Parts: sequence; C-alpha cells; structure tokens
Amino acid sequence: MPKIDTAVILAGGKGLRLRPETADKPKAMVRVAGRPIIEWIILWLKKNGVKNIILSVNYKKEVLTDYFGDGHGFGVKITYNHHRGAKDTGDAFRSVFKNINLPETFIAMNGDQITDLPIKKLIKRHEKYRPIATVAVCPLKSPFGIVHLDENHTIKSFYEKPVLYDKFMNTGIYIFENGIKSYLPKRGAIENTAFKQLAKAGKLKAYTHRGFFSTVNDHKDLESTEKILATSKLNFI
Repeated sequence: MPKIDTAVILAGGKGLRLRPETADKPKAMVRVAGRPIIEWIILWLKKNGVKNIILSVNYKKEVLTDYFGDGHGFGVKITYNHHRGAKDTGDAFRSVFKNINLPETFIAMNGDQITDLPIKKLIKRHEKYRPIATVAVCPLKSPFGIVHLDENHTIKSFYEKPVLYDKFMNTGIYIFENGIKSYLPKRGAIENTAFKQLAKAGKLKAYTHRGFFSTVNDHKDLESTEKILATSKLNFI
C-alpha cells in the first residue's frame, strides 16, 4: 500500500453552539489555547507525515483561505473545495470526490477535534485488514452519573460521569479507501448511511485510541479543552 499522506478535513461548519465566537468565522477557526482548532489538526497531521491537506469549506470560507493560504507557511500543501449548500457529511464528501482527484487511500476527518492519536498505528490497523473504512474510536465518557442497584433497589455504587471502557464512541477520524464513494448516500450523514452499509457487509474496522481526544462542540467543550492544552505536557504537534 502506498504511503498515506493526504487528509480531507470537513471545515465548513457554522458552529451555532459556539456563538458568538462563530458569528464571523467557521467553527474550525475558533481559537483554543492560542490557535484555531484546525491549526492544531494541521500541525498534528504534519507531525505524523500527512502534508497534503484538502479543506472542505463553506461558511465564512475566506477566513480559512486568508489564514492558511496554500499552506506553505505551515509546512503543508492545502487545497480548498467549496461545498456550496452541503447539508451533511455525505454532501461534503461527494463534493470532494466530484472536484478533486483523491488518492486510493486517504485520511478523512471532521474539523473540530484535537487529539494525540498516533496516525501510524491507525494506518497499520487499516493496512492489516484493508476494509473500505477504518474508524478511530475511543472509550465513551458518560455525560451522566452511573448508579448500580441491587435487587432490593439499594444503591451499591455511584460513579460520577465515568469513562465506560466497554463502550466506544466515534472520534470522527477515519481512513477511507477510494471505494467509499460507492457507499456515499444521495442525502444524509455518512455515519447514518454508508457506515451502516459497510458494517453490515463486514467492511468497516476500528482502531481504539485511549489517549487524549476532545471535540469542541460548545462553550463547555471549549473551556475544558483550553484547560487541558494549557496545563498538560501533550506533545503531538
């Protein structure tokens, strides 16, 4: 398998739950610990040897293009795809396939995550099984307290917002074979359409990441991620 050095990043989101920060910029350009979210992503990709970046843009796209340009100043090559009117991930990926000649195998991801996931290990997992898609997953952190009861309804244990190590969440980071385009829906998110078809066909694999991962969806996420990046010794860029 050729070296995987291309990543498609969906960066057209409006980030309505992050208003007013996103009133004049796309969600991916919201700053966390001194950098836009997507700059953290690009530097992480670069460190892992991925230097051909395709940004799928829409809302306030000029903020992204003005900041990153062709990517030279960040040590990468950036190409932009404007997905006009795209309403979901299926639309966005279809637009990229239509307008850009993608390699046989590439990384695909949302533009709102910050992580120290080791890309080489994700690629190794994909190469081992050669599915249509490999999904990076991580243990699910419950947003609620978990209560264990006995048969007499006595509370035996109580865990406040624990990490559920036997349940996993989709990180929104993938490796795709070019053949994924045959599974892209005419309408709808790939998670609810293409992935269900691939899972049923046995063509969807997972790589489990147990390190740092944060998705910035709202102000609470922004605050917690800012705190982690400002105080931790994470070394992934």
